[in-house]
Amino acid sequence: MKRAIVVLIGVLCACSVRGEEVLEEFSWSKLQAEGRLKNGEVVRPGKGKPFESLAVVNEEGEGRTVTVLTIDRPKVTAATYALRGEVSCEDVEGTGYLEMWNHFPDGSAYFSRTLASSGMLQSLTGSSDWRPFSLPFFLKDDARRPNKLVFNVCLPGKGKVAVGPVRLVAYDDGEDPLAVGGAWWSGSVGGIVGGVFGVVFGCLGGVIGWLSHKGKARAFVLTTVKTMFAVGTASLVLSVVALVCGQPYAVYYPPLLVGILLTILPLGLLGAVRKMYEQAELRKMEALDAP
Repeated sequence: MKRAIVVLIGVLCACSVRGEEVLEEFSWSKLQAEGRLKNGEVVRPGKGKPFESLAVVNEEGEGRTVTVLTIDRPKVTAATYALRGEVSCEDVEGTGYLEMWNHFPDGSAYFSRTLASSGMLQSLTGSSDWRPFSLPFFLKDDARRPNKLVFNVCLPGKGKVAVGPVRLVAYDDGEDPLAVGGAWWSGSVGGIVGGVFGVVFGCLGGVIGWLSHKGKARAFVLTTVKTMFAVGTASLVLSVVALVCGQPYAVYYPPLLVGILLTILPLGLLGAVRKMYEQAELRKMEALDAP
């Protein structure tokens, strides 16, 4: 447990020195309440997704560009900035993408688009689970800052795109807005880690049940149950730290799920295990007393 706390302190320190600075955060439900949401449908958290999202659907075969967010007078001061968030897509025909138009006081406008085959600028094709995205823009140090940003979802044909909460961030010199985002690990790594934890602790649960029923290895079983609870507590703390640091869904959700399971299950197991060992001791005593 002490090691886990030390690791978490290290993570907090790492977060504190990151160059990424959150300038503004945008909640779809709040934008809707303010009358600033003109397109898309707000989807509440649920079904294993702890954050709200905005669903954009194209049911026609023709291409469609949907403006989902307009930021007037953005609080951009740095030369490098980006819109960041998470996106998923379902049955998207062709190659769709997210785009950010940067409008300047002189009337000029320039865009950034997610048209890459992978990474933070990956395009929207077919179906994909939640993943982080970044729409960066690079200015010269002495350039005028934008007076409006427009965030669009572009679909060439039928399909559905869901966008999680979006934040406008700025970067220090030398910071890369296309690095997996300051993300501690990728979505695939998070899935593997969650799967490994599930298998390991599932097997441990079976071993604990068998040993306690037989009345064997009491010290090992009780220590393992307590260790599971400690790991679960550390995982919950880690997920909270990840949320505070602005980590994506693929980072904070696996430890959140592991933490919930490994704090609730051991609490229920501990009493049952102790009771089974007591019953095993009684059976042994009865066997010794038998003529």
